Amino acid sequence: MENPTSQPNLSHDPALCPGTVRLVQQQWANNYGEQTRDGTIILMPQPAKTVNDPLNWPRWQKAWHYAIHLVWIFLANASIAWTSPAWTVWTIDLNTSYTILTYGQAALVVMCGIGVLFFQPWATKFGRRLPYIFGSALITCGLLCGRFMTDSRLYLAYQIIAGFGSAPAYSTIIMSLLDVSFLHQRGRVLALFGLVLVAGNFLPPIAAGYIVDQQGWEWCFNYLLIFFVITSTTLAFTGEESLFSRETFEVRADCHGDVIPAHKTCEQLCPVGSKCDEKQDTTLAVSVNLERTCAHVETFDTNRLPYGQRMTLYRKNKLTKAGYWFLAFSIFRVFLLPAAIWMSIMLSLGSFVVGVILTTLASFFSPPPYNFSAATMGLMYLPLVIGALLGSVWGGPCTDWLLLRLARRNEGIYEPEHRLWTYLPIPVIGAAGILLYGVGAAQGVHWAVPCLGLVFVGFYLDASTPVAMGFALDCYPDLEDQVVQLSNFLRNVLGGAFTFGLQPWINYSGVQTTIIIIAAVVFALNATCVCFLLGGRRVRFWSAKRYLAVRDHALFHG
Repeated sequence: MENPTSQPNLSHDPALCPGTVRLVQQQWANNYGEQTRDGTIILMPQPAKTVNDPLNWPRWQKAWHYAIHLVWIFLANASIAWTSPAWTVWTIDLNTSYTILTYGQAALVVMCGIGVLFFQPWATKFGRRLPYIFGSALITCGLLCGRFMTDSRLYLAYQIIAGFGSAPAYSTIIMSLLDVSFLHQRGRVLALFGLVLVAGNFLPPIAAGYIVDQQGWEWCFNYLLIFFVITSTTLAFTGEESLFSRETFEVRADCHGDVIPAHKTCEQLCPVGSKCDEKQDTTLAVSVNLERTCAHVETFDTNRLPYGQRMTLYRKNKLTKAGYWFLAFSIFRVFLLPAAIWMSIMLSLGSFVVGVILTTLASFFSPPPYNFSAATMGLMYLPLVIGALLGSVWGGPCTDWLLLRLARRNEGIYEPEHRLWTYLPIPVIGAAGILLYGVGAAQGVHWAVPCLGLVFVGFYLDASTPVAMGFALDCYPDLEDQVVQLSNFLRNVLGGAFTFGLQPWINYSGVQTTIIIIAAVVFALNATCVCFLLGGRRVRFWSAKRYLAVRDHALFHG
């Protein structure tokens, strides 16, 4: 995020097109790029000339950063998403109903959204680590409530406390992963995040089914407490702070390369109405920090911060002037940005689909004609994970490969809409999966048909997330934290609100009618990607002033 005081006043430039960048330089290569066969990939954002920049961390350190955070998110989600195989038992042991259990699931999702509203501003302004530690404490308290629950009141307490504490697993984790990643790696990083998120939602019920049958549901809490506390402790002592204000440092730039002008506008680069693949002599900024001369280049700083500073619980973002509470509620101005609100709706819809699966599986497959035990019912989540694995490949590496290919064909210029080509099959796959799962179960067909539907649903969930999120983050590069905060707040609050009404809706309209309507909504809303694919660049051009105003208001309000 750049400080507007260090650059020209772009708020008065009507030609600015946020998100358009030169990603591939085919004429020359220097040490701020990654050499490939077809040209140099320009590293975005530009790494600073210090070993303490997370973008400059050695490969093993980045690998550990990914690993410990992804294991934490898996167990955080496992702590709240494993419960469906125990629902049939809980209706007896807790003297409750499926409706109350559904309400608890919905309350969990809503509280997670509210938690995002409070955790993410801290992560933006003061560092990523404290939200993980505080969230870990809340999840542990929630698990203890669940371990000793004897009625629905403690069940609701478990869902509410653990739901609030799991908020960093949906928002802060994204920023932690992107802190050590470049733009051309964003798809695979977000796909990996989505895969682990889906695995955390759907793998634990498989194990939980066997544990409930063999040892009792209390042992699910015992195992979760053991593994989650160990992982949280490891993260607290080995997970380094990744918030870094690199704009205050020199960037890694080779003085032998051409200096790219800091702010060529979208109109200058590719006028609205023209084709971007025409031969042009124009260039676009890779970073405001590239306006350096050889005289200003300094030696690379190899002095690593001491352990205490790397594990700090408070690292102030020097470029974010707004206060904590201002940041918490200023995200609603991001509603004014079309790509951000579109992505938020897509994520909310995906969260609702997850809620549909979690809240209907037991009621679909416990009664006749299936009569599945808790262990067998847990296996129904395996197709979801298989589909998610395939979806992560499509939404991650395949999308990253395609955007680089399209950028090379476009004279090295990358447009965020390049990602959306891989979104085109998602509406059909998502709707088909929901129909096969829900209508198939309602008709009592062979279990293989609902399982095939769950494969499609898993693909839809994990392919749509990295593409939609990557598109929105690329459109508004200076508002990444705010876009993530808004999207995950809406994702959980709206998803939870819809889940509250799901069981009454099914009771009123019937399973088959409800599922058909949900499938139609999934298809229709996801198909709106075509609007952005065809006109997204023009929308960014028209909304540039609004984006800059929102950025200045959200980050630099004194």
